[in-house]
Amino acid sequence: MSDPDRVRDALSQWVAQSKLKDARVSEDGQSVSLDGTTLPNEKLTITFGEKSCSYSLVSIYLQILDPDQGVLAYRNACKKYNVTDPVKTLDKGTILGYFASSLEQPEVSSAKAAEIAVPTVPVEEKPSDKLTEKSRKHQEHRSSKDKHGKRKHRSQDPKVKKEKKRPKLVTNEQLISNLSEVVDKRHLDHNLEKEEITKALSTEGFEVTPELLEENKEATQTITANEIPVGNSASILRAANPRKDLSRVLELYNDTVNPPSSKSKNSSSTPFSSGKPKNDRSYLVGKKPVIVVPKGMTAPITIINAHEFLANARFVPRDVMVKQGRQRTPATSFTRNVPMVGANGTAPLEYEIVDTPKKLGPDPREWERIVAVFVLGQSWQFKDWGEKYNDPVHLFARTYGFFVSMEGAKLPAELAGWSVRKSQLNRDKRGLDSVSFASFWNGLDEWMTVHKRELLPHA
Repeated sequence: MSDPDRVRDALSQWVAQSKLKDARVSEDGQSVSLDGTTLPNEKLTITFGEKSCSYSLVSIYLQILDPDQGVLAYRNACKKYNVTDPVKTLDKGTILGYFASSLEQPEVSSAKAAEIAVPTVPVEEKPSDKLTEKSRKHQEHRSSKDKHGKRKHRSQDPKVKKEKKRPKLVTNEQLISNLSEVVDKRHLDHNLEKEEITKALSTEGFEVTPELLEENKEATQTITANEIPVGNSASILRAANPRKDLSRVLELYNDTVNPPSSKSKNSSSTPFSSGKPKNDRSYLVGKKPVIVVPKGMTAPITIINAHEFLANARFVPRDVMVKQGRQRTPATSFTRNVPMVGANGTAPLEYEIVDTPKKLGPDPREWERIVAVFVLGQSWQFKDWGEKYNDPVHLFARTYGFFVSMEGAKLPAELAGWSVRKSQLNRDKRGLDSVSFASFWNGLDEWMTVHKRELLPHA
């Protein structure tokens, strides 16, 4: 006999001996013990009638321990002992019927024993047919249903009482079959349908585990890499056609509100003048736009990992770059396609990355190539910059400010008074890096279209 057969027979014996409630399931749900006997959590095949099903020992034990328990109570018990194969509702009758038949075995032997003693029964019952007149008078005062002495004698017989009560203890399978006949079928169908819907909507079997995440890591990264960020209110309002932006409307508005005086037209202007005519900045045409990143090592984006983020839309922490030895010669330039000025379509534009504007030299016109600044949120970051660039208020009127932090980090107090766009990087989900990447480039493209058109490709 195989181990599953021994386990099944032992469990049937416990049921027949009414010791099932004394058994105990181990904390890990891998065995059931009773009176020094431990049964392993084997896969048992149960056959009752014409139907068969297979479940683990613990799953079957929890089901037959309390046949009248509800589905929710049974599922909670299975969850407590890490049972992965709870008995299905449609198989419950098969399980209960099989072990109910095990419970009936002692009754069969008792019935046989009663048959052997049958010859003595008539001898005892014969005197009851010849009752004395006094006994008959006494019986006349009893209820009509007990007026016959034979019926009364049988009702008082403890064996007969036991035979009447025993079927109630072992009629779980019969009760289920009788319900389909006695109860209105519409109610039964409704309950079955409700149980099937509840089972279909259950999250059982769909739990997310670290092993599952690791197994599908590459597929997840491939999917998220091809996602297109939704954007924000500013990017949605941006015109799809770069030639049809609202820069002309803004110029007309500025000319109407602040008309240029004759004095300002004749006066000489510095390279930092914001009211300088467009053709006076022709020296910027064909130049590389400059993006300034923080010099401090506490910022998420520095000169070490800026190229990876700006060019490849992927945030690599600084310590990872250092371990890979890529901090020694970080890339400081990259090319991306941007909308053209005066024509449809896009053209490649090369950008330059620096961690301090001093690398651009003393020429103010070189400083005008600065289009974006990644900020730390502290004003000391700009203290040794040029006269026109060391004040954050004036700086972000001339450049596009962008503040990026790790998710959950507290925003610096000084940041509230600066005209900068804010974004956060997720600490674990690298697939979300494209959201911050898109937020930066959408904002910078809009800003350059209005303020630094000379640096964009021309038709």
